[in-house]
Amino acid sequence: MQHLKESDFVDLYIGDDYTEIKGLKGTRTYLSEIPEELKEDVKILKEKCISEYELRKQTEFSIIYDSRLYRVTVTLFNGTNLVIRQTPENVFAIHSLPFNSALRTSIEIPKVTGLFLIVGEMGSGKTTTAAAVLAHRIASTGKLGVSIEDPIETMLMGRHGQGRCIQMEVSGEETYATATKKAFRMGAASFLIGEIRDGATAHEVLKASLSMFVISTIHASSVQEGIERYIMFCEEFSEGAKAHVAATLYVVVHQVMNTITKDEQIIKRNVEISGFNFRHAKSSDTIRAKIAAGNIKSLSEQFRSMEYVFPEQNR
Repeated sequence: MQHLKESDFVDLYIGDDYTEIKGLKGTRTYLSEIPEELKEDVKILKEKCISEYELRKQTEFSIIYDSRLYRVTVTLFNGTNLVIRQTPENVFAIHSLPFNSALRTSIEIPKVTGLFLIVGEMGSGKTTTAAAVLAHRIASTGKLGVSIEDPIETMLMGRHGQGRCIQMEVSGEETYATATKKAFRMGAASFLIGEIRDGATAHEVLKASLSMFVISTIHASSVQEGIERYIMFCEEFSEGAKAHVAATLYVVVHQVMNTITKDEQIIKRNVEISGFNFRHAKSSDTIRAKIAAGNIKSLSEQFRSMEYVFPEQNR
């Protein structure tokens, strides 16, 4: 029997009358039937997921199976349906991701605060990149970082260099608001706050980024669209959100994942990352003014010729 933990894929789709796999290396189509050699392992994982759902009564959760972490989403229309996402076995080293030197430097600057926002389509690997950024931030500063997730889908818990990460899950009575308060009391210097998908989460991200190094993700197709969506969510709680976002937005990166095929077979997935540091750009005043005024689309003028002035200790 071949094991899922040894297979490179994105998602499993499992229902009462179907079992499919997405993005499996070596297949000819992006979505295909489960190969015979994986069926037994998939069956065991399915049973574990259903048992966990019946125990928790939650439609989204994470489980560890055969030493790998999986995020599970359950729907109950026309039977029980599972979407199971495989997360990376380990947190990626920042040097294994296509960050340019300016973005890597941005992560390492001591005492810097603000939001490091990762923008991309669903399934582009934003959470994996966010985990890598937090791990590198913790390792380079030697301080405590806290990851607040809904549900947990990274393997961040533990030591990173001279620092440490503690993970917290948003579930039941534990909200982003209560978890963030606890993280402040722990004395954390950097946070990862899940995915921004509503006003409440955006509000917590905005508040934390006033005094902390915060990493979060948002679903959008470009840097400009990501900023616009973030502002839209923040404005559900604050009419003056644009000015606060302009003051606290530190780095915004856009991530794309492409599937590479050869001889009609999937051989790998390739990640492309581009981004900008708004705080240390020579045009930072102009960038802040445009964001505060809501002129997000006009930022492309600054993006075309972005130059940076970093603190002396980071040169």
